[in-house]
Amino acid sequence: MDKPLDQSNQRQKYLKKGLWIASITILAILLLWGLRSILNRPLDASQLLTGTVQRGPIENSITASGLVKPSSELTLTSPLNTRIETVFMKNGTIVQPLDVILALDTEFAELEYQQLEEELNLKDNNVVRLKLELEKNIRDIELDDRIKDLQVQNFEALLSDAQRLLEIGGSTQEEVEKARQNLAIARLEKQKLENELEYRKASIESDVLNEKIQSSIQEKRLVEIQKKIELATVTAPVPGVITWIDNNIGNQVSEGSPLVRIANLSSYTIEGQVSDMHAGKIRIGMPVQVRIGSQILGGSIEQILPAVENNAIQFRITLENPESENLRPNMEVDVRIITAVKENGMYVPNGPAIRGGRIQKLFVIGSEGAVAREVELGMRTAERVEVLSGLEVDDVVILSDMTAYEKRQNIRLK
Repeated sequence: MDKPLDQSNQRQKYLKKGLWIASITILAILLLWGLRSILNRPLDASQLLTGTVQRGPIENSITASGLVKPSSELTLTSPLNTRIETVFMKNGTIVQPLDVILALDTEFAELEYQQLEEELNLKDNNVVRLKLELEKNIRDIELDDRIKDLQVQNFEALLSDAQRLLEIGGSTQEEVEKARQNLAIARLEKQKLENELEYRKASIESDVLNEKIQSSIQEKRLVEIQKKIELATVTAPVPGVITWIDNNIGNQVSEGSPLVRIANLSSYTIEGQVSDMHAGKIRIGMPVQVRIGSQILGGSIEQILPAVENNAIQFRITLENPESENLRPNMEVDVRIITAVKENGMYVPNGPAIRGGRIQKLFVIGSEGAVAREVELGMRTAERVEVLSGLEVDDVVILSDMTAYEKRQNIRLK
């Protein structure tokens, strides 16, 4: 059975509880007093980051990221249906013009060249043979025409004799008519031979020309194959760096297949991307600033890709100085897209005191300390923030983080 506590124990318990509550109360009062003392303590003005309100050009911008890319990249393709025989260089190698990069197998191409060369010789011989044959045919027709001419003269004489005999009664009318028909037939045959002779003389040049054209086509094919055999030794046409190479020795490649990509290192462009939330704000021709360390390069947007990938819009930048020595392939850079410019706006330097939001409190330094003002802000960049109202030109504003004093209206300075 529990026994009730005596009164002395209960008083001791209440006393301890009261002392504990009193201690916490006193501690809270001391903390509030200390905090008030700290907040009321004058701030050292020399330790504060400040900025002066000024007038000048203000740019509204969007922050984006960029990747440096060579402005041009040359792709060397296979001139033949063949295989890779030897690879002399690796990916990333810097090359100069005429440096040998890789070699292709040319065995079958050389065999085809030899076969076409033999066929061309046959065609050249055919041209000579055809010309001789056509000239022979013309000579034969000329001889036949001369023979036919003699036959016509003979039939003319026979017709004349038959007509004289008919007059003296030594021949009949039928014999005269037969002689006349034989003469007419002979004259037609002679005319036919002469037409054939004219046709053969006119067509001999055309027939020979056709054969020569066939030979010319064959010669061009030979030159083409010879050129492909020469290109089978792949060399660098321009100075640059190899960004990709098919280094699979023995790999079968078809004509037109890519073998090597060479980037031109003398000129660069920027491939940028920005959040798709800014899709309606950017357009072709907008000026941009590309930061590379402490250097800023100017440029403009020359292309915006229509597709959105990973909630980002891709675009390409043309630089005003694409040959800058600070540019390197695949270097990541910061990009600012200038969406608007105000030539004579009022601004204050950007700093920790300026947070998000259009309306906020800033402390302006005066003769009796710093006074809080409600300020309306506009366009922002990494360096400047536009002031729409609440400040005047030459006002000195505290730019240090003043979160601890956001409920204060006045701050003492020393």
